[in-house]
Amino acid sequence: MSIFTSQLNPVTGKMEWELQPENYDFQQEVARSAYADMLHDQERNDKYYEGLRRSIADLRRRGQEVHVLDIGTGTGLLSMMAVSCGADTVTACEAFYPMAECARKGFIANGFAGKVHLIPKRSTELEVGPGKDMERKANLLVAEVFDTELIGEGAIETYRHARDFLLTEDALLVPSEGKVYAQVVQSSMLQRWNHLQEITRKKPGSNETQVLVTVPNSVLKCPGAAAVHDIQMSQVPAKWFTPISEPLPVFWFDWSGRHKDIPCDDTTHVNFKPLASGECDAVLMWWDLRMDQDGEVVLSCAPYWAHPDTVGRLKSHSEDIPWRDHWMQAVYYLPRSQKAELEKPLTLVSMHDEYSLWFNIQDDINKEICLDRPVCECGIHIVSSRTRIGQLNDPRRLKAYIKVLEKHITPDSICLTLGDCCLMALVAAKLGARHVYMTESPSTKKVLENFINVNKLQNKITILPGDVSDVTIDQLIAPVTLVFSEPFFTTTLLPWHSLYCWYMRNSCLHLMADGATTVPSSVSIWGLPVQFRDLWKIRAPLHNVNGFNMEIFDTLIEKACDEADDKVEPQPLWEYPAKARGKPTLLLKLDLSSGIQEDPIKSEGSVSLPAAGVINGIALWVDWHLTSDPEDILTTGPVEPVILHQNVSWDVYTRQGIYLLRDPVNTKNSISSQLCFSTVFQPSDGTVKFDFKVKV
Repeated sequence: MSIFTSQLNPVTGKMEWELQPENYDFQQEVARSAYADMLHDQERNDKYYEGLRRSIADLRRRGQEVHVLDIGTGTGLLSMMAVSCGADTVTACEAFYPMAECARKGFIANGFAGKVHLIPKRSTELEVGPGKDMERKANLLVAEVFDTELIGEGAIETYRHARDFLLTEDALLVPSEGKVYAQVVQSSMLQRWNHLQEITRKKPGSNETQVLVTVPNSVLKCPGAAAVHDIQMSQVPAKWFTPISEPLPVFWFDWSGRHKDIPCDDTTHVNFKPLASGECDAVLMWWDLRMDQDGEVVLSCAPYWAHPDTVGRLKSHSEDIPWRDHWMQAVYYLPRSQKAELEKPLTLVSMHDEYSLWFNIQDDINKEICLDRPVCECGIHIVSSRTRIGQLNDPRRLKAYIKVLEKHITPDSICLTLGDCCLMALVAAKLGARHVYMTESPSTKKVLENFINVNKLQNKITILPGDVSDVTIDQLIAPVTLVFSEPFFTTTLLPWHSLYCWYMRNSCLHLMADGATTVPSSVSIWGLPVQFRDLWKIRAPLHNVNGFNMEIFDTLIEKACDEADDKVEPQPLWEYPAKARGKPTLLLKLDLSSGIQEDPIKSEGSVSLPAAGVINGIALWVDWHLTSDPEDILTTGPVEPVILHQNVSWDVYTRQGIYLLRDPVNTKNSISSQLCFSTVFQPSDGTVKFDFKVKV
């Protein structure tokens, strides 16, 4: 039986009904989970295995039987490891039914049927006693309930409940401890994702700087988004930041709760002497786990420059340490920048509740500081993602947009801007347009009104109400001469989703003057064959993990992805190294200054590939041709020339698309390899479908 689901089409802007399989929600949750990526983490698997081996041996030396509880067993891997290490009984709980079924079948396939007691419940729902879920309390707990913030998946509640109701008083835990580290840095680059900056330009024929858009004080003083900014810190170039402190241990969690209670909220103060003078802009955070009772087996999530495995040798390569996408590092933006002076002590104040962390800097221990979790007060961090705020601060984008507006704005210009949180509307007004009309979503309208008022543009800018197609020419002071889009919309996930500007343009043709200019004028979609160093793991089959057959899980994931996923998904590729295995290939070009035709627009072809090596994916992006001038192009893809065999430098303020090949191809020994492609744009619903084959 199938079900209908209602979804917003990000390209057409319309709500659409789609027919989905009955178990679509389950399949989507399985497909979106990080199980596969997590199980490709060989270091994680090995250190959990070693932690179990050592802990079970410790219990044997005590003369005790070993009764294991595995919380959130997932595929059942840790339970099977426990049995293999000699546990007497193993109880595994898994609340997500599809994964519980996967674990049950996996136990059978690996010969562990009857050796693991599987309970499809949350651990907090388990009951202990004769005839209940667990006959007795466990004396060894193994769990993987961590995320980027360590505690964001409810680790504190899970361990506190287990300690009080499910474990013996002397139970051992794998892992036994967790430690959180923080490093204070100065970074104007990282600040671009959080604090909005004024928009300026060089006055024509002068070196004088002109402020075009002033940022309201409410935005300047806003502490920013409360949500963690998870990031692959090892891909952050060293030139992006200056360390103000060494990595500082700020929280220690004894998961057993015996030596130190597991508080639901806590605050620590760590004094440090700055390594350099500057501004304390942000805090970088990561954590590690002690996998055994003696703390000899450590699983670290540190970036390469602070990773214990790189101590004593050149710390210059992120590939020196294990890659993982399920546990990343994080950036926390301080509520206020704090000046640091070399050797003048400061205090890093670190706070957490049951699920999240936040930080502040204290320069005087006698001066009180705010300990509350930062919350956006200006609205822009609520209506705009970090990616969008980065775009609004991106010098490359701003330069391109201002250059084009300078070409087209005259005292007679009537502008219409299409997009969400489009500050270029204010720039157009400041450059001398007669009047500017904006189309903003209800969520961004209030934020933009604040900017308009602060910049004293109330008489030059009008935010149009509702759907632009409902606006009549009588509501304007004159027909529109320039339609401008950055383009960006809050619904944009993949670069071509911003084709919504084309649909919006064509819904307001009745407002446009004859010969009105459209910016951007066209868009081209590009593809590049690449070898992802690590990203391929998010969809690659496991086959075997530490000697355990994972074919059952592979089948589950593959089926879920086929039913719930598109072939292309968005990823910020600057965080995921990829070597070019060919040249950028034009897949499709669309004229945005024309009407939208009814028939599909197709493009097929093939390009020769050099004998380059492994190809495991195709990177996809769009170039926005702002005008017909070849210099007026804004790319969402490579920002430097693509060099064969070298890592690609990507636009850091866009999520590109990735098309992962199910079967990677090695072209190294072939002189006649080809990349065959098919691209279809369907005007009726705005979808872009891709198909790629590498022929050797």
